[in-house]
Amino acid sequence: MKKYALIFVLSVSLYPYWKSEYMVEMRDGVKLHTNVYLPQPLTGSYPVILIRTPYGADNFDSYPPVISYIVDGKGYILVVQDTRGRFKSEGVDSVFLDDGWRDGKWDGYDTVEWIAEQSWCDGNVGTYGGSAMGITQYLLAGTHPEALKCCFVVVAPWSMYHDCVFPGGEYREYDVDGWLSGQGSMYMKDYYLNFHPNYDEEWMNLDLSTRPESVNVPIYHVSGWYDFFNPGQIKGFIDLQYRGGNGAIGTQKLIMGPWTHGTIGKREVGELTYPENAVVLFDTIYFRWFDHYLKGIDNGIEEVSPVKFYLMGPVDMTGDWNKWVEMDTFPPQTYPLPLYLGDGKLYTPDELENLEMGEDTIVYDPHDPVPTIGGNNLILDAGPYDWTQNLSREDVILYEREVEEDIEFVGDVYLYLEISSDRTDTDITAFLIDGYPDGRNMLITDGILRLRHRNTYENDELLIPGEKYRVKVYLGTTAYHIPAGHTLILAVSSSNYPRFMRNTNTGEPKGLEHDTLVATNILYRGDNSYLMLPSTKDYGWGVEIAHKEVRHQRVMLVKDMRGLKGEFYTITGRKIENRETLPSGIYLMREGDEWIKIIKTE
Repeated sequence: MKKYALIFVLSVSLYPYWKSEYMVEMRDGVKLHTNVYLPQPLTGSYPVILIRTPYGADNFDSYPPVISYIVDGKGYILVVQDTRGRFKSEGVDSVFLDDGWRDGKWDGYDTVEWIAEQSWCDGNVGTYGGSAMGITQYLLAGTHPEALKCCFVVVAPWSMYHDCVFPGGEYREYDVDGWLSGQGSMYMKDYYLNFHPNYDEEWMNLDLSTRPESVNVPIYHVSGWYDFFNPGQIKGFIDLQYRGGNGAIGTQKLIMGPWTHGTIGKREVGELTYPENAVVLFDTIYFRWFDHYLKGIDNGIEEVSPVKFYLMGPVDMTGDWNKWVEMDTFPPQTYPLPLYLGDGKLYTPDELENLEMGEDTIVYDPHDPVPTIGGNNLILDAGPYDWTQNLSREDVILYEREVEEDIEFVGDVYLYLEISSDRTDTDITAFLIDGYPDGRNMLITDGILRLRHRNTYENDELLIPGEKYRVKVYLGTTAYHIPAGHTLILAVSSSNYPRFMRNTNTGEPKGLEHDTLVATNILYRGDNSYLMLPSTKDYGWGVEIAHKEVRHQRVMLVKDMRGLKGEFYTITGRKIENRETLPSGIYLMREGDEWIKIIKTE
């Protein structure tokens, strides 16, 4: 069967490379427009860097110096392809559904196989790109074509459901709609909301956490703490580093900077300017990556620390923060720092006797939602923004702690709440804020939970009005240092608009609501409602294990603990008698004299 049609060969007079344009046939007969940039003279075969994009392959022609640098300067053939249904490619655009392993349409796999058959390819293919071009890389990696040797993925989700469209079970309205509209793909909104509003098999086809063992190549994962897709690339690193296929385990790299989706490698982020050390020139990294895995050059890239992250902090003063930290694993060894919700304050465990029990009420009106200010956005203003204007709203409940001793936390941030509502469905939103002495209140991270998804994202479980529930809200993954003199602020509400769709509080199906209701949501203060920070300092609350002894021991990532042997402990050192119903999190297991860190996923 004829696999492609050669359209023409174009010589670019100002630069030595040549461009060849093909229509490459996929296994179902659909042909995808593919540009190939070849060095001149073409003397033999070369390794290939592949970029698959929904943004127009021909747009790369606007950057001939870049193409020449890659092809003529670095000695790679560059292949850029329009994804299915985009620009000059045939077929129907389904927004990444055909880029992985769904319904026998393995577009990425077939493209790599075609490249490997060409006389100008030496059998080694690497992929590169960010955002949408990172999504196509992850999905391609999940199909494990033989010629694929490495990937360099920048700002992309590991799970399209959890990291992009429905984080916390709520529709990420403004940015998803804005992106779909810009691509002429708004028909997919109806597909998401009306046909696949919950996590199902279609979403599994866009979720590499369902098949990490199928990935068998090294991947460099690059993102920022304020990126639209955070923590997708952290999940990707963990999944592949510890339970990927042969060739993936132990070969992953992760960089997390203080950046947003659009400021990767820069120091100006949101309303803050970080020190010069926040600037990273990635061309010094990704060509070392490709040179090693595509050309076999021993340049030391394998010895680079697997994890490098930026420990953020305030920019109004200097200290032991706003610096890079290198580690062997992520998340690092941390210790739970629970801060209990009291009467406008946050209390540590040894201050619980001072906590005044009671209730705090959020009256949430969908017609007057809390406005989005900064955070992990795509089209909306992103990054650390001053959240002050929202702090005085009546539907925002504040819990504060004046920091007398520095607090540093790295990893996942959660809010555990005991709540009730007078409606069958509503949202809980939470915002972690650094209160500067000069009056600014800079957003660190935030999260949302649609309460019908308090137990599962696969199904709707509506609330019984007036009944108490204990819920867990994920506030994102971050690395932050709050110095003494600042104020740690937790703001809790029921909306974050227009980033997220407003919950109408009716309990009707997502996207099909016909009415709106005002919800009265009650937060119950006490030992069932607390903010959990992953502290880098051990405060000694119930600690029975010398954590330093296990800091550099083995790490295991599992979904089910029942097949594991040994004694189990919480990260604070409390022995666990029954581990069959444990939630996801970090635990310690002792087998004889060996300590193992267990990372339990959902």
